[in-house]
Amino acid sequence: MQMFFTPETELRVRIGGFQGALKKKGLDGAIISQNVDLFYFSGTTQRSVLYIPQQGPPVLMVQKSLERAKEESALELIEPMHTPMDLKRLVRKHGIDSPRALGLEFDVLPVAHFMRLQKVFPDVSFSDISLLIRRLRMVKSSCEIEQIEKAVGVIERILFEAKEMIREGLTELEVDGLLRSLARRQGDQGRLRMRGWNQEMFQAHLLCGKSAAIPSFTETPIGGPGTTPAIAQGAGYKRIERDEPILMDLGAGINGYLADVTRTFVIGQLRERFYQAYRVLQEVETMVESEGRPGILCSHLYREAVRLAESRGFGEYFMGFGEGKVHFIGHGLGLEIDELPVLAKRYHSPLEEGMVFAVEPKMVFPGEGAIGLEDDYLVTSHGLRKLSHFEDGIIHL
Repeated sequence: MQMFFTPETELRVRIGGFQGALKKKGLDGAIISQNVDLFYFSGTTQRSVLYIPQQGPPVLMVQKSLERAKEESALELIEPMHTPMDLKRLVRKHGIDSPRALGLEFDVLPVAHFMRLQKVFPDVSFSDISLLIRRLRMVKSSCEIEQIEKAVGVIERILFEAKEMIREGLTELEVDGLLRSLARRQGDQGRLRMRGWNQEMFQAHLLCGKSAAIPSFTETPIGGPGTTPAIAQGAGYKRIERDEPILMDLGAGINGYLADVTRTFVIGQLRERFYQAYRVLQEVETMVESEGRPGILCSHLYREAVRLAESRGFGEYFMGFGEGKVHFIGHGLGLEIDELPVLAKRYHSPLEEGMVFAVEPKMVFPGEGAIGLEDDYLVTSHGLRKLSHFEDGIIHL
């Protein structure tokens, strides 16, 4: 597998769309600092600052490594930058007028970094452009969709091999380690990025029995015990036993882009209640597949999923239990695992062609375990196209 570099044509379309949004907001330009946004607009995550003017070519100012940034990025204007104070000088060097209003990524920008920028541009007013960027990234190009589909393929190959690998008596951690090895062998990037403050995510959540019902700090219905309060999520020391659900929530990343798929396994048989609940999860996915199309509100799909779970008598356990319950059934996918759109209670925006998102209905039974199903979808002009196709029933080992 060869290293992939974002094409210049792709960057040009992204920057052009963003510059149009800056103009509508009345901003002279934007300063991009966060790694994911930096990669989206420049094609590199070398330690840099990207200045995007309202019109004209952007300037990438690199602290380390300049050589790699020039190799990885298709942008034309790439300059070395030794201190933040160089920023204004480098912008002026390329004929960009002194700005009066600039956009910053307020949702992820450290306060110390913001204060330094205030010193560099003392006469500038700053505005938040986080939502502008997230909305732009929400609709995927054919190039981006291709990378996500490659990531889905990695997960499906892992699931296939996992069927032969999971055995009674292995610990969650042992299986978790095997899953990571399988992923890296296939070129997985080894890290899932999240935008949310203090939110972190493993490549895999392999949880069995009551472990999967342990809530945690993450904005997910499934937490897991982890190995230490310093991490407090994911696989722990519990051994896999017969006749209990084994929940495998897998993420993979190829060329920056992520996929997210969940399946439920068992060695032996589950209690009938688990099978009944799983059929509800399948109904939820079928409902989303049937109703999802451009123009349908994300909040509508969420409400219909909750209504369905409640009508089947499983509302109490749907998408978590007690303080572990979350109020969404799906999330956008792209360079981050928590992108827009969100199929959530209060997210009233409509689906748009080109969006990619995961639908992840789950049930959590306290003290017993959890079951889950998760697949990835592309919004097309005709409806939803399912990207993940691994067998979607409870998988008996």
